[in-house]
Amino acid sequence: MQWIEVSIVCERVATDEVTTLFDDYADNGIIEEDIEEQPNLIKLTLYADPILDADVIKEDLEKRLIEANITVKSIDAHILDESTWLNSWQQYIEPTEILPNTVIKPAWQEYDNVDNKTIIEIDSDISFGTGSHETTRTCAELLKVYSESMDLDKVTCLDIGTGTGILLLVAAQLGIKHLVGIDIEEYAANQAKINCENNEVHAEIICGNLDTDFEGTAQLILANLTVDPLKILLPQIGKKLEDNGILIISGIIDDRYDEILPYITEHWHIIEERVAGPWHTFALEKL
Repeated sequence: MQWIEVSIVCERVATDEVTTLFDDYADNGIIEEDIEEQPNLIKLTLYADPILDADVIKEDLEKRLIEANITVKSIDAHILDESTWLNSWQQYIEPTEILPNTVIKPAWQEYDNVDNKTIIEIDSDISFGTGSHETTRTCAELLKVYSESMDLDKVTCLDIGTGTGILLLVAAQLGIKHLVGIDIEEYAANQAKINCENNEVHAEIICGNLDTDFEGTAQLILANLTVDPLKILLPQIGKKLEDNGILIISGIIDDRYDEILPYITEHWHIIEERVAGPWHTFALEKL
């Protein structure tokens, strides 16, 4: 498998603006590196889906930078093979305290657990599912808040687009017994199964579509996706959520907030919204 590596060198003060422009392509996160002997500069790198075209991505980002009136020192996009890709980003993924006393530890990193915290170990070839992203953390926070008022022995927690299964593993640590993850990508479903087994968590993992392949309903549903799939899935999710259940959604970037909001308010009541960086996470209930 190949990936497209896109790197931009810019002024450090422009980091937030530039990373926001990156977000459409940055499903696997963004790496920030210092530039030796140039403390005012920073290198930002992402790895984009290989089905895209490197030159098209570069041209698109250059256009966005011009429109945003942001000057950068350099921008580069090229193809990497899988082994180079893995070595490129894995070294930057560190253990993350996703909730108080609960740490997500990448399988390839060491962690000195001197404080005897709960460890969830994730092995993955996609960095988005390692707990370091703002949307993963805020989903976990809201999951903790709204699960506390539920009978955890009877609750079904459904994670749509489960990826590495990280939110299911957090749900298990919170005491939820019945866990279901679904993902349309076979490699993601397989990775979620492996991570659940490695953490001795029993969960049903489905490779398929929400509408046709998940039967029944859930009291807690998680959908940490992006705007485009959320537009499609929000009406379907309503059929899968019990009447008094809670839906937690994320993956909504500042630039597309106004675009997705009508899709939310048409079918859902917003209970709570949390913002982390440029990302928005909602707790919703059916109207």
